[in-house]
Amino acid sequence: MAETNERTLKTRDRFTVRWVFGNITNELRRQLMAFWLREGALDHPDEAWRRSWEVACVLDDVSSGEVGGICTVAIALDERQRCYGFVRIYIGASNRHPGFNVRLMRQMIEGFEALAGEPGAPQRLIATIENRKIEGRGGQRLLARVGFQPIGRTPQGEMIIERRLVAA
Repeated sequence: MAETNERTLKTRDRFTVRWVFGNITNELRRQLMAFWLREGALDHPDEAWRRSWEVACVLDDVSSGEVGGICTVAIALDERQRCYGFVRIYIGASNRHPGFNVRLMRQMIEGFEALAGEPGAPQRLIATIENRKIEGRGGQRLLARVGFQPIGRTPQGEMIIERRLVAA
């Protein structure tokens, strides 16, 4: 058991989460696009390029310099013309370790709460849950710990969650 915990700690220490919203360099854009296409998360370079403008946080593998995961937030207006962010998280297949999604979410929330006091900035974050396992009690507890609550379902039956932002 101790060996497993030690291996988990070493894996976690090998990765950092970086806030990059609004600061995507050309080099990082190329890395993000290559990651999505290599992982099969996106199948067209044009869509990968478009999504690169929405990247809020990156999970970096510091030992290899490779991107291990990405959190995007697409900014939009709701039916009342209020700004919100639509959150997506994708972690590469070989990097899906416990806690990485929460690390990305926490960094993303912290970054958007720092912006929430600006006029016109998003006041809430929305996501849909595509992974049915997360809809269970354990997944709901995890989402609640970072402030997300279920608010409904999509026409396809996916759970919709929301988190209000409080200006930092």
